[in-house]
Amino acid sequence: MAKKFIELEVPQTLNDITLEQYQKYMKVMDAHKDAEQTDELTNFLNMKLVEIFCNISLAEVDKISVRGFNKVLEILDKAFAEKPKLIRRFKLEGVDMGFIPKLDDISLGEYIDIETNINDWQNMHKVMSVMYRPVNFKLGDKYTIAPYEGKEEIQEIMKGMPMNVALSGMLFFYNLGKALLQAIPRYMEQNLTKQDLQTLENHLAKNGGGINQFMHSLKEMSSDLTKLPNYHYSNV
Repeated sequence: MAKKFIELEVPQTLNDITLEQYQKYMKVMDAHKDAEQTDELTNFLNMKLVEIFCNISLAEVDKISVRGFNKVLEILDKAFAEKPKLIRRFKLEGVDMGFIPKLDDISLGEYIDIETNINDWQNMHKVMSVMYRPVNFKLGDKYTIAPYEGKEEIQEIMKGMPMNVALSGMLFFYNLGKALLQAIPRYMEQNLTKQDLQTLENHLAKNGGGINQFMHSLKEMSSDLTKLPNYHYSNV
């Protein structure tokens, strides 16, 4: 009987992985985070890793040779070791997308939407729809972006963004945490009405946090993002 070969397209870099794929994998990880760490669970998570990031079925993963399977894990591990610098512009479905040009320009509504969703990977596309928006004017390296609307259809489109872009935006926000902490209070002092301030106060009270909690969560997430699970290569 002739051997069957499985053709794989293995992501070489984070640019080859979408935010949606990472969200799918994190959903699997979260579902088993409290489970006992056994060899059986490790093998299952490794197989889901290959299934999701290589876009094949579990049945096809099962047909990969042990040597080939371990090689795929090595390649994915290298991809997730990347720590990209801020990517300010990228193309998404043919649209030129730009990162918020100035943190000082962040609005109350934008801040609340980031702070509300930053703790949940399944909502990260919503965070990205705040950070990155269509470029509506550009002159050399300077550009402006479209106003933030918070539309669900736009948020869904952001799931298709490359992980190197998503990661770069998150790391930038974390690394410039002090600037963000300064920008928001200054914005509030200069621009917010008493009603706006009351809205923000109610929001923070409801969610039991605030900008400091936001930065703490972002620090934890940025440290975990570029690390795959502690998998063990197969020996059988």
